[in-house]
Amino acid sequence: MNQYRRRHSALAVTALALALAGCSADAEPQPPNGRQSATVPLTSAPPSAPVTTTPDKPYLTTSPALELTDATTKPGTKLKFGEQAVVPFNSTYAKGLLGISVTVDVVKAADADIDNLKLKDEDKKQLRGKMFFFVHKVLTNVDGVNLAEVQAPSLWATTKSGGFPGTVFGIGAKTDVPGCTDNDFAPKDFSVKGAKYETCDLMFGVAADPVVSVAYSKSPYEDKPSRNVTWRR
Repeated sequence: MNQYRRRHSALAVTALALALAGCSADAEPQPPNGRQSATVPLTSAPPSAPVTTTPDKPYLTTSPALELTDATTKPGTKLKFGEQAVVPFNSTYAKGLLGISVTVDVVKAADADIDNLKLKDEDKKQLRGKMFFFVHKVLTNVDGVNLAEVQAPSLWATTKSGGFPGTVFGIGAKTDVPGCTDNDFAPKDFSVKGAKYETCDLMFGVAADPVVSVAYSKSPYEDKPSRNVTWRR
């Protein structure tokens, strides 16, 4: 099993899921990318018509090959928090270049903020006394292709101990707290050169084991440290 990615444990809740990160030597079967995925029960529904690609959305149902060029950040690059990487990326409309910069804030998880999250009481208890890690992402449309409504890239955080922080993520609900707003999808005007928007991933842990690095590992930056783009303090 890839030592860079260890298994995560998760608590499923009604509107949100509270993922508790941990490390284990006895790994359960993993998906091909080395990360554990949660299984959500599905209810039966009437069959729907197949989604088809349209001329204005050529990547609605397929993913294009994303190539590295002289304009993109090299695999294995290590950046400081706040510095920008440029990676090949695509929306349903087009493929182009996306700028990503990352910063991390460490904030005491206030009881009032925890209470406002749509969690079960037993899950809120897991957050009390912990620290929130706000992983801020600033995304930039580098070359002016149509990246409207594209989903923000996933980043993988690592703590000082080499483990992973817990993550509060939404299932049909927002996970916003003061100082960390989840804007998972780009606005409709994210289609011109230089356009920017910000989003934030809400993570948690203890003060003694803060987030110290964040990595981007989507193809063509494969899921291994030697090819990831990594931001560090």
